[in-house]
This record gives sequence, C-alpha cells and structure tokens, in this order.
Amino acid sequence: MVSLLILVIVLIVAMTMLFQMRAFAERQQYFMLPRQAARRATDYLSYYFAGASDLNYFSATLSPNALIMYYSLGGNLIQASYNNLTGTETGNASRVVAANPPAIPAAITSTNFGDVGTDILTIVAPFNPSRYQVFAPFPALGLGKDLFLNFRVGCATSDADNQAAFKAATGFDGTQSALLMLVDNSGSWAYVRIPSTGYQTDSLCSDTSTFQNIHVTVDTASPTLPAPPNGGAGLSDPVYLVAGLQMISFRVLTDAVDGVPKLQQKLGLFDPATDNPGTDFTNVLENVEDLQVAYMYPKGEISNTKSNTPAGPNGVPPQAGPGGTPSEFDVSNAIGLRFSVTGRSPLLPLAARQMTNVDVKGPLATTKNLHFRPASEDHLPTDPPQYDQFDHYRATATLMLRNRTPRG
Repeated sequence: MVSLLILVIVLIVAMTMLFQMRAFAERQQYFMLPRQAARRATDYLSYYFAGASDLNYFSATLSPNALIMYYSLGGNLIQASYNNLTGTETGNASRVVAANPPAIPAAITSTNFGDVGTDILTIVAPFNPSRYQVFAPFPALGLGKDLFLNFRVGCATSDADNQAAFKAATGFDGTQSALLMLVDNSGSWAYVRIPSTGYQTDSLCSDTSTFQNIHVTVDTASPTLPAPPNGGAGLSDPVYLVAGLQMISFRVLTDAVDGVPKLQQKLGLFDPATDNPGTDFTNVLENVEDLQVAYMYPKGEISNTKSNTPAGPNGVPPQAGPGGTPSEFDVSNAIGLRFSVTGRSPLLPLAARQMTNVDVKGPLATTKNLHFRPASEDHLPTDPPQYDQFDHYRATATLMLRNRTPRG
C-alpha cells in the first residue's frame, strides 16, 4: 500500500509537470507563429517592392510607372492603390465575414476590396525585362498602328522560330500578349498589348540592312486599353517596347470560408469593377492581417503616415502621369517604401490562454493585454482596442527602389 501510494504521488507530480510543460511549449509556439508569418510576408514583399522598376536605365529621367496609384480606362480615372480601406471607396462596400468557430470568435467586418484599414498596392515588377527599339518614325497614339522592331533571336533557324521567340518574350498566352509598355528617353510612357492578330507574319528575317525583323499591329490607345492617368502624352523617337514586366497588386482579405486573413496577390492592375472581391487574387500567406505602406521622398519626407507629409485626396500619393505636371510628392518622385505587415496566430487554445493576460481589459494607457491588432503607420487601434484571443506581431521593412537610386 505504501509503495502504491508513493507511485500515485510520483505519477501525479510527473503528470502535473508534463501538462504544465506542454502548455508552456504550446504557448511558446503560438507566440512565435505571428512572428514567422510577419517575417515571411515581409521577405516575400521585399523581393517585389525593392525591384519595383520602371526600367529607366536607358532614360535620362525617371519613368514614373514603378508604383501605380492610378490608371485610365475608357477615359475614366481608375484607382489602383489604396490607403486604409473603409468600404466607402468608389465601387467598394462593407463585407461581413460570418463567425466560424473555432477559426474566429465573432463576425468580422471587412470590405469587398480588402480588410478594413489595410492598404492595397499595385506595382510594376520586372521578371525577365527586355526592351526593343521601335523603328522611327513612331506614329501618333491611336488604333491599328504598325510597329517594326529589331528582334532576331530565332532568325538563325526560321521566321517561324523568330516569331515564336518574340511571342514568348512578350508573354503571349494564346489570345494576346501581357500588358507591355512603350517608353521614350524623356520619360513618357504608354501601355500597349499585342492581340493574337497583331503578330504579323511578314518573313522579315531576311532584312539584314535595316533589321526590321518583327512587325506588329497594335492599338497604342483605345477605350479598352489601360492608359496613364490624365491620358497619354506623345512619344518621341527613340521609342522602346519594354517586355518582361508584371503588373502585380497586393492586398489583405479575410477568407469568407475559414475566416482567416490572408495576404493575396494578383498578376495585373487592381480593378475596382472586378476585384470586389473577385476571383483574380491568389492567396500567398495565411494569418496576415494588415499591410501598411508609406512612400519615401528624396528630402526625407514620408507620405501616408499619421504625422507628416499629406497624401493625395484618396489617401495615396498623386500620380500625374506623362500627360500632367507632377507635384513634389507625386509618386513618380518616391525613391523608397516603408511597409509594415502584421501577422496573427491561430486562435489561442484554452491551455495557452490560461498562461497569458488574454482576459485583462482596459484602455491603451493602462492595459497589459496585447491581444489586439497593433498600431501600424496611420492605421491605429480604437481606445480601448478590440481585444481578441490571438497573438499579434508587426514587422517593418524600409526599402529603396533600386532603379530610382543612383547606380541602382
């Protein structure tokens, strides 16, 4: 009986320590998860943001289309980047994600574009950049313009191989090319897209005198083709066709099925008419609940924060485009970005909640409870904040745009 009693005591002590150590390990795991999520998202975005490029290495001036705030479509100005979504933006509306225990403890108010208070950023990122000079004289912007280019990658074998190589270089998907850009040495630019019927088969590889080896027929301006904000400006020779670009949009949106906020990206310009929320965005990382972007300028000013340089009328820097006159804080003058990403843990289990101050409530000045989405740039929590049962962590990175800096 004495031996049995001692064994029971030892087992009770051992099991108590085991459960405590397991709860501690679980608490540590949930403490680290939002840090890992925020750091992974920061690393992922850093790759694209630092490389956001307008390929200005051949231009005497900076081309202003590395960061896209606006573009025109059919004569209408379309916003492509947003600051602190509210649901009242043109084309946007409030969106409620119903409670889905145990993934989320209560209904979440979001918007069709993205979660409330988060930013959307659209950029131009080169993935296989190349440029081809368009033979002069360059025609005025309009419909059905014939352009000739020096492209001889496949001419060593046949005109068909050269045509196939050019289609690959311009991102042809069977119906049309990727969205390309036309730029000149003064920094003026325009969007262009080559339809399947625009790739002309003229058998031009034999031209070894002028080297006009590719012929395309394109619309350099039309109601269905995106255009620079405030309309396009004329392009002056020499003009280059720039290929190998990706227009990429980033946002944070809570999934309506599992209730988990996710960092999403879209290959293309953000379109308020279809991305509400639409199906063109792809989930990149789970448990990312906030994205905030600030824009840095040569004199040290930082736009889009709570304390200094005011942004444009819609919360983002203005973008005049080549047809307008850029102001001092036009996005074309931004040389870097400071962005913050907030990661969130999964819902804390009961054992982990018992090891933290999740039940402490109060205003920000006195609370010891950190279980709420933290302040980030100009996205501030309410006071008292909206407490929850998650761990949160904010990571911040400051990046210079490589092609906006000397020798970049």
